[in-house]
Amino acid sequence: MVTDKVHCPFKGRDECTGGSKGGRGFAPQYLLQHIRRQHLPSEELVACYKKLLSHDVSVFDAVNSTLRTIGQWMCGDCLGIQALKKQCKHDPAVPIFPPALDSKGECSCCIIGIPRPPSCQPSVAPFSDVVLSPSTLGVHSLDKLFSCSSRTVKSIPPACRLAFSDTLKAVLWDVVGNPSSIEAWVRLLALPACTLSIFIPKDRNDKRSGNRKALQQRHILQSLAVWNEVGGPLKLVERVGVGRCSLPAHVPDDPDHTPVTSNIRQCLRKIADGHFTAAVKVLTSSGVAPDTLETRRALEEKHPYAPPPSLPCFPLECSPLNVESSDVLHCIRSFPKGTSCGKDGLRAQHLIDALCGVDSPTAKDLLLALTPVVNHWLHGRCPSILSEYIISAPLTPLLKPDNGIRPIVVDTIWRRRVSKVVMLKVGKDMAEYLGDYQFGVGVSCGAEGFYMQWTIL
Repeated sequence: MVTDKVHCPFKGRDECTGGSKGGRGFAPQYLLQHIRRQHLPSEELVACYKKLLSHDVSVFDAVNSTLRTIGQWMCGDCLGIQALKKQCKHDPAVPIFPPALDSKGECSCCIIGIPRPPSCQPSVAPFSDVVLSPSTLGVHSLDKLFSCSSRTVKSIPPACRLAFSDTLKAVLWDVVGNPSSIEAWVRLLALPACTLSIFIPKDRNDKRSGNRKALQQRHILQSLAVWNEVGGPLKLVERVGVGRCSLPAHVPDDPDHTPVTSNIRQCLRKIADGHFTAAVKVLTSSGVAPDTLETRRALEEKHPYAPPPSLPCFPLECSPLNVESSDVLHCIRSFPKGTSCGKDGLRAQHLIDALCGVDSPTAKDLLLALTPVVNHWLHGRCPSILSEYIISAPLTPLLKPDNGIRPIVVDTIWRRRVSKVVMLKVGKDMAEYLGDYQFGVGVSCGAEGFYMQWTIL
């Protein structure tokens, strides 16, 4: 009989808390995803857990009891979990058959291929001979990624979208299962920059249009494969940091890069995205201000330094906001085409590409993982040490026609998406509550209307 919540039988290993929301348990379908992604993502970990099941009777009984509860069985060869009436075909030539069922449709042992260890056999530490995490991702990894000039593709190639969607879902479920883990959140922030970075051509042959597209696609697929390996994310962080930071900041990738050609190319990109007004503005743009002491002083005058705000010490009486999958989908689709990314490299187009079609099963699974992560942010469960990487954003100094400085700020898609969800839920109520005393919340063209009224007065 399947219950509503089931605890993970491997609780306490690999930073597993046993279930979402502080160890309250998983729904059965989410438990299977958690075991595959948290405990059995690689062949090395499969070998470790096979050794654990064959030596530790308590773990064997816990796994067997959990499988009986959710109506599944485990193949002792590949540790794949299947339904009770389904074969395991990891080897098509020699399929593994499910266990025999009794008259009630149940089985006494749901682990096939691994005998139950004797009760008197001492437990061993099967993870002692394998280093699971030689070094973990942390805040220092984000410092390295955000400090280098890493760029990501504007759109994920169609052949890479399903692989990226599966990897993103695995990272999101890690956050859902353990929201207090800094490493889980860092993986979420580091994934786009590590796997969707732009391929840098090495010679003239690589710069050809057809070759460059094929090499870009292969580069993304190889990066996703490395990410899913043990210690793979850390390898990609080192690779991105070395590959990008070793390039001089003042030397562009294209030797024909000039202010005029740059404006023309940017104009063509805006036209392709349907932003015709922005395309006209780009043609007369003066570009970005040079990195000089005068530019830094101008930015400091417009945006003086201030300490970060602190949370109130008194508890809030209102309950946190909860959103549904439909709200998250609506906010993702509301981003204009060509929306820029923050320092983490994630673009709104990446999320749209990862959905693989709004009505597809992939979209439903991804939204099912995205929604609880958004609710974690709304509930304030993201570690506060990561706030400066998610909320803050760098200033880009654009030159005005009179050689003045116009700074623009582009922060992460995660923060913008959560803000959109909040405004979708409370925007109308706040606009009605504030009435005519403001022109910023829930008022279309509010700044322009305020300026016109001020001019008339």
